[in-house]
Amino acid sequence: MLSWLLKRRLAPIQPDPDDLERVIEAFPALATLDASDRALLRERAAELLTEKSFQGAVGFEPTDDDVLAVAILAAWPLLYLDISWYRGFHTFILYPGEYLADVEEMDEDGLVHSGRDRRSGEAWANGPVVLGMDEVYASAQGDGFNVVIHELAHQIDQLNGDTDGFPPLHRDMQAPRWTESFSTAFKRLQDEVEKGRPPSLDPYGLESPAEFFAVCCEHFFDTPDWLAEQYPEVFRQLERLFRQRPSDQLAADRSG
Repeated sequence: MLSWLLKRRLAPIQPDPDDLERVIEAFPALATLDASDRALLRERAAELLTEKSFQGAVGFEPTDDDVLAVAILAAWPLLYLDISWYRGFHTFILYPGEYLADVEEMDEDGLVHSGRDRRSGEAWANGPVVLGMDEVYASAQGDGFNVVIHELAHQIDQLNGDTDGFPPLHRDMQAPRWTESFSTAFKRLQDEVEKGRPPSLDPYGLESPAEFFAVCCEHFFDTPDWLAEQYPEVFRQLERLFRQRPSDQLAADRSG
């Protein structure tokens, strides 16, 4: 096991490019990246390996490939941003698969109920990102599921305070346009579920504006052409936030 799995390192980490490429191939959605973006992905992954700690939970010892997989998927949103967008946390905690988390929920009468919930990942405010590796490897397969991006969307969301589906925007972005785009899309999904129609997005997004934002981020990277067709205004806002325009056909178009 590599020495950088369990602690942060000050010296830059340079993983073997062949190892990175081999792990990248496990995620079909990344095949849409052209050569330039793949080079950026490797650079950002190396930064994350240097700056963040990767720790196994409950006796689990992540393999080198496990850590590389998390770093690669986490690097994807940062292609045209910088690592400061992940400044709200320092540690990835990795389980072998889904895990049980202690939760407390308040009901409508104000009573707090404690229990345990099975999860594939979570993002703690000012704390670690927790991931199940089975779900990590099920991510970026081109079907709209990406647990790494989902949880990191929450970390980005938290940068300006509450986790509310309203992350810090660039100066050239307009807050009212963001709110209108996501509110309209949220209402559409809500109407679909209430009227018994097939939902166009994972209904889990209706849990809160924060979860809706995270679900949309999953689709933005995993099924971008679908999101651009179904929710064009949401796609445009995410395109401006992440400074990139993913496409299912991007690599093929550029190589042709």
